[in-house]
Amino acid sequence: MTGQRIKSAGVTENWRYSLPGGVVAAALVALGYTETAPDVSLGAVLVVGIVVGFLSKRHYGSSKGTGVLTGLIGAVPSLLLLGQLLTATSGLAGPGWFTIAGTVMTVFIGIAVAVMGFGLSALLGELGARIGGALTSSGAPPQTTASQ
Repeated sequence: MTGQRIKSAGVTENWRYSLPGGVVAAALVALGYTETAPDVSLGAVLVVGIVVGFLSKRHYGSSKGTGVLTGLIGAVPSLLLLGQLLTATSGLAGPGWFTIAGTVMTVFIGIAVAVMGFGLSALLGELGARIGGALTSSGAPPQTTASQ
C-alpha cells in the first residue's frame, strides 16, 4: 500500500476546518454576549477565521470558502438578540391594529437584523480566512511520495 493523500471534494475540504472553527467562534461569541449583553461582538469570528484559513491553506492549498462557513456557524449566538427583541415587544398594549402592526414589524425587522448579522459574520470569517491564508508560507498542500 502506498501512503498517498487522497484529496477530498471541495465541500468536504471547507467543512473539515470550518465546522470546528465555527463552533469555537460561536462559543466565544456567546461567551462575549453573556458578559457584555446586549452587545454581540463578532471579533472572535475574525480571529477564528484567521486560524481556519491558515490551517486550510496549509492542508489543502486554498482558504477560499472556509471563512464563510466559519462565520455562518459562528453567528448563531446572535440569534439571542432576536429573542430579546421579541421579548421586548411582546408587552405591546393598545388597540388590536396597533398590536398586530407592531408584531408584524418586529418579525420583519428581526429577519432583517438576522440576515445582516449572518452576512456580516460571513464577511468577517472570509476576511479572516483570506488573511490566514496569506500568512502561510506555501501555497500548495504537501505532497507525499509513493514508495513501492
